[in-house]
Amino acid sequence: MKTAGTDAIGAFRWGLRRYAVVFVLCLLAGAVLAPYWALHRKPPLDATALVVAQRLDMSLTALPRYGEAVFGNGQVAQAVAAKFGDLGPDQSVIPDRVSLVADQDSIVFQVIGHDANPKTAADIANTAATTFVQALNVPGVGVGAFQIQRPADPPVTGSTVLGTVVATAIGTIAGVVLGLAVVSFLLVVRRPVLADADVVEATGVPSLGTVTVPWTWRGRLPLPAEFSGLVPVCRRLLALPTPMVVLVSRPRQERVRRKVSAALASVLGRVRDVRYVGSRDARRTIEFASASVTASSQGNGNGNGNGHGNGRKRPRTGRQRLTVIDSSEPMDLVQPPHLTATVLVVRRGISGAALRAAVVEHLGGSAEARVLLVKRGRRARSVYRSERATQEEIRLPEPVDVG
Repeated sequence: MKTAGTDAIGAFRWGLRRYAVVFVLCLLAGAVLAPYWALHRKPPLDATALVVAQRLDMSLTALPRYGEAVFGNGQVAQAVAAKFGDLGPDQSVIPDRVSLVADQDSIVFQVIGHDANPKTAADIANTAATTFVQALNVPGVGVGAFQIQRPADPPVTGSTVLGTVVATAIGTIAGVVLGLAVVSFLLVVRRPVLADADVVEATGVPSLGTVTVPWTWRGRLPLPAEFSGLVPVCRRLLALPTPMVVLVSRPRQERVRRKVSAALASVLGRVRDVRYVGSRDARRTIEFASASVTASSQGNGNGNGNGHGNGRKRPRTGRQRLTVIDSSEPMDLVQPPHLTATVLVVRRGISGAALRAAVVEHLGGSAEARVLLVKRGRRARSVYRSERATQEEIRLPEPVDVG
């Protein structure tokens, strides 16, 4: 039985959300191009002139073959081409612009003109019928006498409204099918990593889980309460035997990694003595979150809190120490391998090939290696603003203890 989230339906639903623009473009292409083609296309119309044998001196069974031979000897094609301009070589005039229907055991020939314009189609049929009758009457006695029984009339064109509606419906369905096919093709090529089982299958590295990272404006970091899936990840980190956690990522995920590292350090600081190495804004976010938790726990008891918001380190609590490092500096990332757990932060839905390349580049040499999937969430309602921290003159040493 497959792990939840790795089945084909779940992957296809993710693909529809991820490639929604591609799907909509395919849908619009079908819904717009089909009626446009239906409105602007000009299908050839048929106008028929009837030629009848007044007197027949030859065998009735031989009449159709005789008529086809006379019709195709070049006189009809030359007459049509001379009157209606350059219609191409003779072989394209017959049967593309004019054709003959000679039924067996019948003395009636049907000369049919083809053109998108009804009047032109009738004129082509009448011109061809006149030339055809003249060619049929050349032998005279022994063959028979022929005349035009009924000249061709311009055919009646139907309404295009129904055709446009049908074309729109067919085009919409075709657009949906095309969109689904394109999304399926992209999923097969990309092979997105969507769940823990996918991470293990693609790389063999265990996964810490999936964290939903709220969206914020640049320069603002969300508080830990805004994250979803953070607590199970912290439990798995606490179960690791190493006293040091290093968060790494590809360059395009550095901003997301900074948000996650600040939130992880804030939550882990409630149960362990945490030493955080990272950006200035992230350290301020951790201190702000810790101060909020302390203030809410103390309430209105002593009124002035513990006094650690001015940059002084907190006293040791006797709990095991944990170091969280989120930095792009090479010297910060060089840590004792047997004491380090390296966590690779990647976007949920990353291709299997890209994840394997990132694992090879960033993981290796540490005592523990893990992958953390992150996905974008809604806009954060409570965020840390660096301007506010500056106004409150929060000054933290580097690194900072948040335990």
